[in-house]
Amino acid sequence: MTIPKLITTQHTPGQWESRRSELLALLGTYEYGVTPEIKPDKITYTDGLDLALEDGIRFESHRIFFKKGDWFCSMRFEIFSPKAVCPLPSVLLIDMFDSSPDNIAYPELSSYTQERLPYSFLANRGYATVLIHVNDICNDSASAYQNGIMEIAPKTGASGWGAIGAWAWGASRVVDYLIQDARFDSQKITVSGVSRGGKTSLWCAAQDTRIGAVIATVSGCGGASLLREKTGEHIRDMTANFPYWTCENYAKYAESEEELPIDQHMLLALCAPRPLYLSDAIEDEWADPRKAFEAALLAGQAYRLLGKNGLCSEVFPDVCQPLLDGDIAYHVRTGGHGILHYDWEQYLRFLDRYFQN
Repeated sequence: MTIPKLITTQHTPGQWESRRSELLALLGTYEYGVTPEIKPDKITYTDGLDLALEDGIRFESHRIFFKKGDWFCSMRFEIFSPKAVCPLPSVLLIDMFDSSPDNIAYPELSSYTQERLPYSFLANRGYATVLIHVNDICNDSASAYQNGIMEIAPKTGASGWGAIGAWAWGASRVVDYLIQDARFDSQKITVSGVSRGGKTSLWCAAQDTRIGAVIATVSGCGGASLLREKTGEHIRDMTANFPYWTCENYAKYAESEEELPIDQHMLLALCAPRPLYLSDAIEDEWADPRKAFEAALLAGQAYRLLGKNGLCSEVFPDVCQPLLDGDIAYHVRTGGHGILHYDWEQYLRFLDRYFQN
């Protein structure tokens, strides 16, 4: 089965930006939808709680308001920052799983937050962490996703953007905030996500080159894993269960994936030359770890074109034997779908090479 070409032997580094624009257009047209040009009349950032947590960690809650005429919506994000020399590197987690107001009022009591984003662990290593509640502006629900930001920029036409695109756009608005705050290093911003959040982190970084590094955990179909000859989840499954995540064009290939003019190695290549970490779980057959690894190998073509390294090995690694020495990193761990503390330990080993010098 033929995989669409990423680059040819005739491509030069100087031609990459043109090729990059082509890939962005293809992925927008056939998968995630084209991100519209959104111009709210006003974007306002407001501050909420400001608390001292354990180990000197500072917790801040913020909210972004988007207003257009009589319409408005808002999105929460929370910052956990250590006592360390500024400007700080930061790790953003795109989250659409926790809308609990208790997490804002009592962040130190939220074990669920700590499981997904162990802010104490990252703070002790010198990283600020940011939890972004993208569900606020585009609900992860077939009946409610059209509320929020899609009231000003609705999903229209076969290539109209879906929820993944809206979530990615929302995450970039938090990047807007971080780059104007002198406490945070604008060159050391990492975007991350788990499952559908992993898909979103990749699409966000593909469009927003201000992001300095990318982490995608168990992102599977529509994320890091190649579609062609994939096991587990396919386009037909994703678009049947979550048709609002992507554009309508994507669903047209539910029974003919081999005819789709794109595949996920193109998405990964759009992260080049920035550090990229992909991870999977060996029992997560729905995501198909081997196809994510294969996509990462192919994306290495773009990294090498730009003078960087892809994966440090062409052999699928043993469980819990991370490949960390390239500019693309990969591991597969024990267990199933989700994120564990083990994953974060490997991510920081990788990020430290770039952001803690």
